[in-house]
Amino acid sequence: MIRRTVAAWNESARQRTAGVQWLVNRELVPEALGMLMVQELSGGARLPPHSLPGAESVTFLLSGKGDWLADGSAWQLTPGEGVFNPPGTRRAFETEKDRNAVLLVVYGGTNDPRNALPHAVNGGGCGCRISRTADHGKHSPLGEAGGFIDMGVHWLATSQTVGTRSVVVATSTFTPGGSHQLHRHPNADEFFLVLQGGGQHLTKDGPVRLNPGDLAYIPAGEWHGFQTDPGVTTRTVYGYLGAGSLAQAGYELLEEET
Repeated sequence: MIRRTVAAWNESARQRTAGVQWLVNRELVPEALGMLMVQELSGGARLPPHSLPGAESVTFLLSGKGDWLADGSAWQLTPGEGVFNPPGTRRAFETEKDRNAVLLVVYGGTNDPRNALPHAVNGGGCGCRISRTADHGKHSPLGEAGGFIDMGVHWLATSQTVGTRSVVVATSTFTPGGSHQLHRHPNADEFFLVLQGGGQHLTKDGPVRLNPGDLAYIPAGEWHGFQTDPGVTTRTVYGYLGAGSLAQAGYELLEEET
């Protein structure tokens, strides 16, 4: 497990210049099955149009407000919304004036996103907006997998919802008393970013504290879980790299010793 803290959550960081913070890339984690960054844009700033020929991505708005500049139109994004981009499609975003925006960008595929190509004209597609699909009932992916208490999930970008191949993004809410027992994904890495609340990231070697703005990155095959603080509701954004669904990532609960 690798723990990172997102600088945009740090009040002292408000004095710094907006920019990019890499949480996972192949220099930081050579064996990673994808890449992950947070980008903070100042009010009125624009992310220039660009495309990635060999990588798909999900852009998730953590805070602020702005417009995703689609072909001939603009999609307004508010926190908790985002866009999925298949390889080669146009990416462009403009923040609301006088208000910074913080984006979480999750990359899957073979292309390093730092090798982006300019995409100055419309055409070639611009991705699609992602929307929440609730996971509930015994026949849902997590319902069949089991191992959780008082945890709700909304899938945002999966192979079923928008056609991803190597990335999954979802949100989860742990109500007071909520937990997800130790489990692992043999075929995919996982990232887990606490947005609100807090609790204990569970490992076989003991718990690790996670506060708002803390991210846990879990390599494929590593046992992990989460326990929210007593009396606290914890909200997160999480996902998998190297798979397009929970089924592709694989899911195995740790059997309790008797």
